Amino acid sequence: MTRPVLLSTLLLAGIAALGGGSDAWAQSHGGGRALAPGVTVEVAPAPGSGSAPAAGKVDETALRYYARIGDGERLEAEIARLRALDPTWEPPKDLFAPQPTTPGIDETPFWNLASAGKVAEARAAIAEQRRKSPSWQPSDKLLQELDLAESAGRLRSASDTKRWQDVVDAAAANPEAVACNRLDNAWRLAEAYAELKQTDRAFETYKTIVTSCPKAKERRDTIFKASRYLSPDRLRELTALGATANPATGEDYSTVRSAEAELETGRLLERLGAASAGSKAGALSAADLSRVQGVVRDRQDADGAIALGWYFQKQRNFAEARGWFSQANDWSPSDRAAEGLVLAYNGLGDKPQARAAAAPWKGKSTRVDQALKAVDPPRGPAGGRGGPQGPSELDRALARQDYASCIAIIRASIARSGPTAALLQQRGWCLLELKRPSEAEAAFAEAQVLAAREPAKAGVSAGGASTGGASAGTQIPSRNLSANGLPQTATQAQENAYGQAIARLATGDVAGLARDLPRANMTAAQKAEIRASLMATEANRALEDKRYHDVLRLLDARKELEPEPRNLGILRGWALYNLMRYDEAYNQFKAIDDRLSTEESREGVSITWKTIYHDW
Repeated sequence: MTRPVLLSTLLLAGIAALGGGSDAWAQSHGGGRALAPGVTVEVAPAPGSGSAPAAGKVDETALRYYARIGDGERLEAEIARLRALDPTWEPPKDLFAPQPTTPGIDETPFWNLASAGKVAEARAAIAEQRRKSPSWQPSDKLLQELDLAESAGRLRSASDTKRWQDVVDAAAANPEAVACNRLDNAWRLAEAYAELKQTDRAFETYKTIVTSCPKAKERRDTIFKASRYLSPDRLRELTALGATANPATGEDYSTVRSAEAELETGRLLERLGAASAGSKAGALSAADLSRVQGVVRDRQDADGAIALGWYFQKQRNFAEARGWFSQANDWSPSDRAAEGLVLAYNGLGDKPQARAAAAPWKGKSTRVDQALKAVDPPRGPAGGRGGPQGPSELDRALARQDYASCIAIIRASIARSGPTAALLQQRGWCLLELKRPSEAEAAFAEAQVLAAREPAKAGVSAGGASTGGASAGTQIPSRNLSANGLPQTATQAQENAYGQAIARLATGDVAGLARDLPRANMTAAQKAEIRASLMATEANRALEDKRYHDVLRLLDARKELEPEPRNLGILRGWALYNLMRYDEAYNQFKAIDDRLSTEESREGVSITWKTIYHDW
């Protein structure tokens, strides 16, 4: 059992440099530590320093309270603390036996309040008891526990409001507030140092945690926390220490080592995404690329496979891109994988396979229907009638997701031959991809006006309505399914109304869109997709407003329309957590983290775990 780590060992990297180890320094200076000139923090005496309490004199009040209420985590931490005070002390054999009632005041109600974090209520109850019984005095241990809880509360409050120096001061005022059994506070102290640009002290704080706190999970979580502030080299040093220093029986420290590998893979995937977006800074070496490919295969990571697909698609290596998009679709079928597969096959010139890849999602996914326009474009960018001979300049821009070029090509085409509804509509989609929603909404509105003037294609949609057509006389690809699952062709007008709705969502016009949606000229499937997006937006607002039951109600309703994406799964986890449904919240975060571990999923897992097991 390793004793709780106090601020005496967490604070200040420079202390160790004063000569001798930290214990030697504390012993030679009477148990105090100078944090700065004139500032001294008293620390718990080191075993054997001569200042430990006499054997049998430790206060077991808290120990027996934690045993009585069955709080195993705090019981274990208290045993470690008492052993650090007196190495000869052993837990009493009657720890779990019923204790005889002694005359006086039962402190259990006060301990219950303190354990629940209700420090002010506990002090008020003590004051009331002293008013009733003037001769009674609360135990020293109870008062110490309340002082500690207050210090920890001040530290957390300062951290939550980003008052970083106050975090350091609060930790200095009560070193036990950042012990291993209150690990979150120690993390907050390290974060404060990092935010104050005292990186060396942040590193030393993390280092003390991973070498002194015995649990592998705590060390692993500390590596992830430190990754926000430390360079890769220092993180590797920290990981090596956490995987080898002061091992405890029964702990598997290989999970600490694997944390570094996960972080490195995450960094490579981020660079991969940057390279896919055209950033030169994101370019990967052959060794890095090979490593990412191996990790993605080992984990069967569909998201990673899609990222690799776009990486090769940008390089016009369509065969390799097709392989990764296909692999992603095998591991976890999605419209994102299908979209890439369509464009990769199109790049290879295999239009039949591109259409086959799109078939399961045709009419059900906007992104797949947009990709199909590169395979069977409504009209060439030059304004001529009939499809282009081979991929046009606009087709190629869409295939490589070069939306800035898309805008430039359409602008040049309109300057040469005049606007068409199809070109203006495509301009709207490209503007949306460039995150210019106000301009996109205007482009769709222009397309709507122009479509009304252009001759309609002869024929009707599956729903029986005449289909608006581009001047090329080509039917817009189907986006939607009717209620009975049969193809339901969207008219040109419906396509433009749908585009305008997407743009309004992006500008934040939620209330207006919700009001107008029932009367909007869209297919049922298009309306369902917009309604799902509105529910997601409202769920986010409900979480901000602390209306947690509304969050779950909205997300449940949305799941009936579409599968729940990762970001909304995280949202659901926090709603459950704030409703104190901790086990459900933990299972929610854990399921997301097991699929793909990120900082936000790890945070959810860590916080719910600590809440359930009082592991703060």
